[in-house]
Amino acid sequence: MITEVITQTQFKESVVRFAQQDNLPDIKALADAHRHELGFVNRAVLEKAIEEQEILYIPRKGFLHFHHRRDGISTLYHLCVSPNYRHQGTGRQLINDWEKLCRSPEARIKRLRLKCPIDLKANGFYSQVGFNRTGVESGKNRSLITWEKKLLPDAPRKPDFFASLSMGGGDLMRLRKWWNSGNDPRQRNPFEKVIYSPISCPPSTTDYLHKLRHSSKTKKLERVKELWFDCGAYQVQQGKFTYDELLEFLGNFYQKNSWADGYVLPDIVPLSTDSNEIVDYKVRETLFNCRKFFESLPEYVQERAIAPIQGRTVNHVSQCIEAYAQLGIKRVGFGSWGTCGPNGSVNMLSKQSLAVFQNVCDMALEHGMAVHCFGIGGPNSLNRLLDYKAVPHSLDSTTWWKAAGFGGIFFPHRSQIQITVRRGVETTKLGFDELKAETKHECKFCQNLEDLREYRHYRIMHNLSAWLDTLEQIDG
Repeated sequence: MITEVITQTQFKESVVRFAQQDNLPDIKALADAHRHELGFVNRAVLEKAIEEQEILYIPRKGFLHFHHRRDGISTLYHLCVSPNYRHQGTGRQLINDWEKLCRSPEARIKRLRLKCPIDLKANGFYSQVGFNRTGVESGKNRSLITWEKKLLPDAPRKPDFFASLSMGGGDLMRLRKWWNSGNDPRQRNPFEKVIYSPISCPPSTTDYLHKLRHSSKTKKLERVKELWFDCGAYQVQQGKFTYDELLEFLGNFYQKNSWADGYVLPDIVPLSTDSNEIVDYKVRETLFNCRKFFESLPEYVQERAIAPIQGRTVNHVSQCIEAYAQLGIKRVGFGSWGTCGPNGSVNMLSKQSLAVFQNVCDMALEHGMAVHCFGIGGPNSLNRLLDYKAVPHSLDSTTWWKAAGFGGIFFPHRSQIQITVRRGVETTKLGFDELKAETKHECKFCQNLEDLREYRHYRIMHNLSAWLDTLEQIDG
């Protein structure tokens, strides 16, 4: 019930509640006593507002008249406090409960708005309670100051880590055994949250992950608590499938597998070499096909859908966010980073793409959406997101195993090191030990530098441990 949003905290034996029709005479009398501040308030308007539950009321003390607009703005029409109860927190109490009401999921309000005559002391009050002055406009008898307050969900302090997997069930089993052999002192599970593409992995991957996700026989510390299906659009980008083949595969697979916690909708991935016109086209096609695909799927997929945001500009981001908001989608993902390397397989966090991602986070929060970051690099890439104050709710990475294959290792909040090449002080025993001490990292897999140089699976496990340390140290 939306009425439950109104606080029931006692304030000198008074509570904020929705006004009832028997309160109308008191509210009208209070409004008439403050005609200089409010102007003439029509009784029929107040009566209608009470019917619509648009007046908050504290008996004898005051009332707040508001209206929720369809565009996500809630407008304050009248705020009135009896002279006998001023400077006691009554006005602030009414404003706070209006804001709490607007922040409820049912209301879906993006911002609060009001206008106040320029000569009233109330303008100072609105500034004190968090409103921002946005302008001055002409009124009938005097100028009005306009005030607004954005209602944004709290930004995440740190993201959740999803291990991105691209291997068969047997390989996954070996990964888990290697990790368990490390006897992590904090008993962490790097595979607690995973994402994989069913079109690029063999059926054994799905079978094994389904078992880890749902089998009662799976040990608690080995269980996959959250699993997402990636759409595999990268396979289309690499020419391994056509987009139509991807749509057909995902449509069948998503409908047959209702046990996942997230379903990424299929997008058309722009390339760094694409012209602006081509990117515009791919954004439009992504939105068209995502909507069509979304509407063809069962309700459980729609409720857990993760919609891809593509593009290079703020306008592209806005188009995507607005389209997905209309569908009621609650989580979006961004992966339009610049690319380099063989077949554009390596993502780069350029200044331009970081600025775009910052807009993704801001706009998504304004719509109450969670944000996922697809295909981030190593821990140092997370540093760049933090520097831009663009913290996603979650992220995934493949670099912990890809980099290891080329001799690369990570330490918390540091750039990648090529440990198999004896070059630089960090690749010497003395420099390596100093780096471990500086980053406060220690795991079984990096105890012996020569083992780390020689064995790929040691580097993989070390990189996973470094990723977990990085995220934990954000709070520290």
